Amino acid sequence: MSGPPEMHSNELAELAGVTVRTLRHYHQIGLLEEPERSANGYRRYTVRHLATVLRIVSFTDLGVPLAEVRRVLDDAGATTELLDGIDQQTAAEIERLTARRRTIAALRDGGATPDLPTALVPHVPLLRLLEQAWGASGVHEREQLALMKHFSGDAAMPWLVTALERLSVSAEHHATLLRAFAELEDDAPPTETLPLARAMVELLDSAVTLGDVPDLGREGTRMLLAHQDSSHNDAQRRVMEHVLLELDRRHPPTTQP
Repeated sequence: MSGPPEMHSNELAELAGVTVRTLRHYHQIGLLEEPERSANGYRRYTVRHLATVLRIVSFTDLGVPLAEVRRVLDDAGATTELLDGIDQQTAAEIERLTARRRTIAALRDGGATPDLPTALVPHVPLLRLLEQAWGASGVHEREQLALMKHFSGDAAMPWLVTALERLSVSAEHHATLLRAFAELEDDAPPTETLPLARAMVELLDSAVTLGDVPDLGREGTRMLLAHQDSSHNDAQRRVMEHVLLELDRRHPPTTQP
């Protein structure tokens, strides 16, 4: 009578649907017993090893961490608590993925790009109108949004959402100003830049509550201004300098006692 069938690691891995590297890892963390070796040094696996690996895979397929598999392999009674925890994690993951699908649908329906901050998705129609004025696909403005989101540490950006809601009332006027700014020639005279700067100040002052704009920190502010400066010509820089100075003059920072 012959003994139980034996197999090499590659045969076991193929039967179990895992890799040889995975088998070695199971050995290293104590999940899979080391088999005896043949005279030529090869591991000799049996059907019991295969059954153990299949059990391990059944647990990991459900999301059981390998660190917990050892416990449930030896104690079937421990699975109830473990499965309850995995079920909660799975429910949270489903909720997260469902929210992602809603965002994807809104982006797709609005024709917006995936890098748009989630908080701004409801305002896609307005942003599309503004992108037409930005020109060059609005890459500069989307990069600015990414920088602001990152350095503010506030993905919701409520101040910007409020500003967009206010700007939606005068969206066409805003788009006209942005278009004029984008089309400024490098040597545009003050008779062209100053009226535009003043109009931009009035519009931004009515839409943005500066006190609500988060502090980006010294590094974030430096990065944002450097990015802005690198994307503008001399005339556009003069306009932005006038806008920022005038807004600062109207809304000086409050000093703490």
